[in-house]
Parts: sequence; structure tokens; C-alpha cells
Amino acid sequence: MTLKIYLAGLCLLLLFAQMLTASRQLSLTYDEPIYAAVGYADLTTGDMRWHSVIGHPPLVNLLTAWPLLLESTRPQAVLSPAWGTTDSLGFSRGLIAQFDSLERLTLITRLPVMWLTVLLAAFVYRWAQQAWGGTAGLLALLLFTFDPHILAHGQLNTTDMGVTAFGFVSCYALARYLRRPSWITYLGTGLGMGAALASKASGAFWIGAGGLVVLIFWASAGGPRAGLRSLGVWLGRGIGWVGLALFVLWGAYVFELRPLTPTGLPIPAASHWAGLAYIRSYMATGQTTFIAGRLKPGGHWSYFPLALLIKTPLPTLLGLLTALIWSMRHRTAPRWSTIPLVSVPVAYVLISMSAALNIGHRHMLPVLPFAFVFIAQLAGEHVVDLLRRPRRRWWRALAYLLAIWYIGGTLTIFPNYLTFFNILAGGPDGGYRYLADSSVDWGQALKELQRYLDRQGYTSVHLAAFSSLDPALYNLHFDPLPPTVGAPITLPARFNPQPGLYAISAVPLQGVWLLDPDTYDWFRHRVPEAKVGHAIFVYQVTPSHPTPTWIAQCVTATVLLDATQIADGFGQDNLRLATFDCERSWLYPTGEAGWTVLPGTGDLGAWATERLTGLTRTFHQAALWNHPALTVYTQDHPPVGAQPTEHRIHCSGDLDTGPGNS
Repeated sequence: MTLKIYLAGLCLLLLFAQMLTASRQLSLTYDEPIYAAVGYADLTTGDMRWHSVIGHPPLVNLLTAWPLLLESTRPQAVLSPAWGTTDSLGFSRGLIAQFDSLERLTLITRLPVMWLTVLLAAFVYRWAQQAWGGTAGLLALLLFTFDPHILAHGQLNTTDMGVTAFGFVSCYALARYLRRPSWITYLGTGLGMGAALASKASGAFWIGAGGLVVLIFWASAGGPRAGLRSLGVWLGRGIGWVGLALFVLWGAYVFELRPLTPTGLPIPAASHWAGLAYIRSYMATGQTTFIAGRLKPGGHWSYFPLALLIKTPLPTLLGLLTALIWSMRHRTAPRWSTIPLVSVPVAYVLISMSAALNIGHRHMLPVLPFAFVFIAQLAGEHVVDLLRRPRRRWWRALAYLLAIWYIGGTLTIFPNYLTFFNILAGGPDGGYRYLADSSVDWGQALKELQRYLDRQGYTSVHLAAFSSLDPALYNLHFDPLPPTVGAPITLPARFNPQPGLYAISAVPLQGVWLLDPDTYDWFRHRVPEAKVGHAIFVYQVTPSHPTPTWIAQCVTATVLLDATQIADGFGQDNLRLATFDCERSWLYPTGEAGWTVLPGTGDLGAWATERLTGLTRTFHQAALWNHPALTVYTQDHPPVGAQPTEHRIHCSGDLDTGPGNS
């Protein structure tokens, strides 16, 4: 037992070391400046009203912002830009820029989350150890220590790990209470629920989860046969837990007591209740979701199943499936442990699938600790005894191979744990084709981009970054492209980008958080020079040879692009323009390069498809506002198999339409 305790301690040290060293390599993710600024404002002003704007309660923000009180420079939050407005993003940008060192701010606001992650790891070990023995505890802890998503979010100053840790602790305390009731486990359950409730808007789930566990436990113990009295006893206990949770929530708001409206009565934690309306609306309507290469308004039920399938390490999936089969066949798990281990994550996934907010695999983080403890039953004492038999030794060899695969897969992606995808998605470099936002690109790779540019000797770059901060804070010299801070609304010359070095992160590349989702479609058709941190794609755009001099547009009902749109989209105002009816004829300029623009996807039938043979598709845009649906092809020679005949067509401009050109 002593050896196992030492091994558990070693795992905890390895967990903390991985998070600490990786954190130093990453820039602040999109939400971190907001949480740091709001938490600092809470502590220095006592005014909690920002939480009615961002919709999340303050507990994790308070825990992560308190080290800022030790800084020599302590800006006044009330004097920062956007104070007193609803612009939390503008407020955070202005406040964060006033601290002396962004590097130090990043580290000290992330450390409390790392400590919280280590605490969660200890509870994961303890639950598995008490249910199935010390070896099972080590397996659960090993899975936790080297899970890429635990490492990714355990080092970030966000609310995701906070609600995961406190929610899991509340379920552990409840499971212990079901096994042997005591005042300690009773208080632990209520306080854990309260801490989860005070950490994130989704924290209310853990109160409902506790009720679900109690209901299943009561029903499995006899249910109605046990009488209404036993149900009443559990109901009374549940009311006590809810009361404790609400008291913790009020305490996180520093016992705020104010009216929701100027003429209303003062109520506890008014900022919390004011923010719930925003959260309810956000959860119901969601936002544009990127899933498997498509943008969908709102959410889709398949988002989180897909995220779990392609972002979970395959050894974990295999272990979970094996543990499920084992538990169904043998049923050796204690009831007090099995009920919460199964019912809570299943309920969480089902509820998440029904929500419209699909912005990242991180919302599945609360499922992982339960999965690790459940898998740990495969290292229970009864299973270990079985595997010691001579004919079962190959199972042990397989387990060791899976462990090496699991640990190696995590270590090789250091420090870019956020971009982990398994081989079903093509690994870290292929995941951006299926998911976006915080599953791939959350602004974490700006520091790595700067290091890459320094190594390659580049002094400046055209930058499209998904970040809430000005990338100049990381000493980047760049020309901002949307959605980077300070960028124009649209990309100039989107059909024909000007020569230069471009760095485009995965979120804008896939059209997320852009006014025009097809802004960077030109780059989607090209192989990047490098993929920095698996999240930022670097392209070297060189001048076209030969230089395009004309544009031929197919006109079936109306002209796709007028002269102004052509000059803006192609970045040239001296192009010769021509139109033709691509359903009956085709235009083949000879001796010069140019572009052919077709309506829609360019799929106009077999005859038109033959005309396109050998041409390069360089841009496609869907219909949006005043943008028609069109496809652009680059043409520097007549298409393969073309048999032009001599006849005249209508042209605008001075394009020659002599023999061989039409």
C-alpha cells in the first residue's frame, strides 16, 4: 500500500509538472482575459455586476484573480475603458494591458486552476481506490494524469475545470454518503454542489444530478415498497443540500444584496439571477456551429457524440467499452459507486445533446473523471487475480501496450494538448476539418507563432487570429486581417490575395466568427507552408505567373459581379471583362491567364464540366447578403479537350474574341 501511495504522489507531481511547463508555452486563450479582469474587478471593487453580463458566477474568477492583488501595479478597474457598460471584452482588453507583465499575469492566474486540477485528481484516485482497491486507484489516476483534455484545460484560467472539479467532488461525497451516512459526507455533498453552482452557469446541473442519483438509489433499494416515509426523508435531505448550495452561491457573490430593478426589493446574489436570462437565451439559440466541415445555425444533437468520438484517445474508448462489457457480465461494482458513475455522465451527455450551444469539446470535460473511475474497475482486485492466470497473461501485455500508446500519444503533442484528436480524425493536424473554436483554436498559439516567425527570419505577417487580445502584446508585427483586433471588416482581394506571408488560425479559416464565412476560402484550396501549434496555418502567397489579365463571367440570369466588386475581390481594377452563356458556349482566351467565374458551385452539367477539365478551382462562396453564390477558376491555358469554334460573343472591355478565343 505504501508503494501505491508513493506512485500516486508521483502521478500528481507529473500532472502538475506537465500543466506548468505547457502553460508557459501558450498565449492566453479567448476567455481568459475576460475572467481575469472580471475577477480582479470583483475583488477590488466588490461590485459583482459584470456577472450579469457574462452570465457566469464568480467563484472560479475570484480564486484565479486573487494573486493579482499581490502585484506591484494594481490598476483601478473603475477607471478602465468600458467600465459600467456591457462590453466585457473591451473592459478586459483595457484592464489587462495595464499590468506590468502579461507573462506573469498569465502564469499566476492559471496556477489556482492547476492546483484545483491536482485536487480533482486526488479525488479520482480516492474514489477508484475505495471502490476496487489501490491498483484501480492508480489506473484511474494514470488515465487522469495523461489525458490530453485534462491537461489542456487544467492549465487555463477558465470556468470549465472549476465546475468539473466541484461537481465531481459533490458526487463523490454523495456516493460516500450513500455507502455510510455521516455529517461530513452530507456537508461535503451540499458544499460541493454549491461550489459547482457558483463556478459556472451549468453548475445547476450538479444539483439535479444529485437528485437523480438519490432517486435511483431509493428505487433500487425498494422504492415504493420502502414507503413514502423514506422518500420524505430523502426529500428533506435534498432540501438541506439545496439550501447549502444556495448559501455557497450567495457567499461567492460576497453576500450581494440588491434589487434587480431600481424599484424592486433587494434579493441575495441579484447579479446571478440577472445573468440567467442571458444564459437561457444563449443555450436555447446557440450560435453558428462548425461540425464536420459545415456551418450550422444553432446546435445539432450529433455535435458532442462526434466530439467524444474523435477527441477521446482510442485507448480510453477501448477501456470504456471493455469496462462496460465487464460490468454488465459480472456486476461486481458496489451499488453506491455504480449509480453515480453511470447515471451522472449519461444524463450530462443527453442534456448537452439537447442544447443549442455547441462551441467545444471542453463542455464534455465533466464526463472524463467519471469515465476514468469507471474504467479503473478493470484493475480491481478480482480482475487482477484473473489476469494472473497463465492463459490470461496476454491480456496484461495488451494492457501495457495500450498504456504506452496512451501516454505516448499525449506526450508527443506537448504543449498543444488543446488540439488533440485521435487517428479517426487524422490526428491533431486533421481535427480542424471536423471541429473548430475551443476544440482546436482558442487563441493559444500566438506565442508559438512568434517563435516560428523568429526561427524562419520573418519580420511581419498578415494575421487572422481568433483572440480577444491584441496580438501585438506578444511582440508580433503584423497586418491585421479579420477577426484580429484592428482588422478591416472584410479581407481585401479575397479572390486573389496579394503576395506575402499569411498566418490564419483554424477558426477564421473555417469561417467561424466572421461576417462572411467564405472570407478565407482561397486558402482552403492550398497546402500551408506550416501548421503552428496545429492551430495556425501559415501560407506564402507568391505573385501569379503569368499575371492574370481578364475575367470571363458566365451569365445565365444576371451578372455575378459588377466592375466594383471585381476590383475589390480580385484586387485589380485594370482587368478586361467579358460575359458569356456557359449553358450554350464557352470563352477561351488564348495566350494570357485569367479567371472564369461561374454561378453556384460550378456544377452546370456534363458539358460544362468537360470545359472545366484542367482548370484550378480557387474560390467558392455561398450566397450571403449581397454576395452571390459563385465559384472562381484560374485559367492559364485552354481547358483540356476543348474544341473552340470561331464566333463572336458580347464583351465588356477590350477583350479580343478572335479565332480560338470563343
